[in-house]
Amino acid sequence: MAGNQLGKSLSASAESAMHSTGLYPDWWEGRRIPKHNRAWVASPTSLTTRDTAQRLLLGLPGQYGTGYIPKEKILDVKNARGVPDAVDRVDILHADYDVSYIYFKSYEQGREKWQAETIDYIWFDEEPPPEIYTEGLTRTNATHGFVFMTFTPLLGMSQVVHRFLMEPSPDRDVTRMDISDALHYTEEQRNQIINSYPVHEREARAHGVPMLGSGKVFPIAEEVIFVEPFKIPDAWPKIVGLDFGWEHPTAAAWLAWNRDTDTIYIYDTYRVKEQTPLFHAASIKSKGDYPVAWPHDGLQHDKGSGQTLRDMYAKHGLKMLPDRATFEDGSNGLEAGIAQMLERMQTGRFKVFNHLSDWRDEFRQYHRKDGLIVKLNDDIMSATRYAMMMLRHASSKTTAFDYRAFYNR
Repeated sequence: MAGNQLGKSLSASAESAMHSTGLYPDWWEGRRIPKHNRAWVASPTSLTTRDTAQRLLLGLPGQYGTGYIPKEKILDVKNARGVPDAVDRVDILHADYDVSYIYFKSYEQGREKWQAETIDYIWFDEEPPPEIYTEGLTRTNATHGFVFMTFTPLLGMSQVVHRFLMEPSPDRDVTRMDISDALHYTEEQRNQIINSYPVHEREARAHGVPMLGSGKVFPIAEEVIFVEPFKIPDAWPKIVGLDFGWEHPTAAAWLAWNRDTDTIYIYDTYRVKEQTPLFHAASIKSKGDYPVAWPHDGLQHDKGSGQTLRDMYAKHGLKMLPDRATFEDGSNGLEAGIAQMLERMQTGRFKVFNHLSDWRDEFRQYHRKDGLIVKLNDDIMSATRYAMMMLRHASSKTTAFDYRAFYNR
């Protein structure tokens, strides 16, 4: 899932050529198909399939063998009907000396044309309709095959995008690519490209970020808040925000505060699910012994021990603040916390180290539906909010709170 003209179709063409020929470079760590195979390659129309995927795999008409599939491996090319220079099937010599087949298809053919076959893998170039995606996926069941897609999310939070971003599964993965990752552009060219897009399309076309619901919670350009990592001065107060979880991840965010400019920096994150307080506490403490802000569900009691979650984490060595995360007036409203974060972002007083990809992913997906914040995949966002709410309790290495005295009282 990436912006326009960043190289996503090139990468998929290279991978398809590897599978069809069986010629994998030594550095390849992805899926491998050990024998000759059958594949479908498709995009929205026969024309777009011809002009993109077919061109990249074979080369231009009359120049077949100049694409990613080597000329000596192309055994035969079967032309399609109805569209000039469109190919229906290409026969490819596999490393096992048998034949692989790539069939070129389109979404406009309709779901019925995607039935019955058994396929080893499918490359969707551009986002398919949900019924085409599901039907294509079904074609790979018998072979234990796989599907990969390359697209810019111009359709917003569609059913297919929602499945990948909002329904985590070990069988699905999203590779993100931003225009800043496209090293074939200079910085000047990147800025020119971004500025050429309509404002409402920039996130999708430049950064590969889908439009979410009725709007992003933080309608802020990423370049405004993300900064290069640097060594945090020891004198800056620090605090950790912690969001409890089990089936959804337990998450933490580390916040440092430059008092001179009243700027906060998110410099580290943590997100792991289905682990015990002992495990989480050890992982969090290994990154520094700082005060930990936590939400109201930390007061819930464990059915076995009768202890609260807060006390369990404190027992395992975390410096849990005495009280749940609130503002100075004692309130703890979600919208108030969001408003404070947004105000800081807008005024340049909220920064995030740009290597924190998990923070960036949640930031991109954090959205509203019918005006209400969607509480999905927001674990690090919540941890960040708790830390910011309790910023007044942040401490540097030279200050401390007597936590042992508090918990032994």
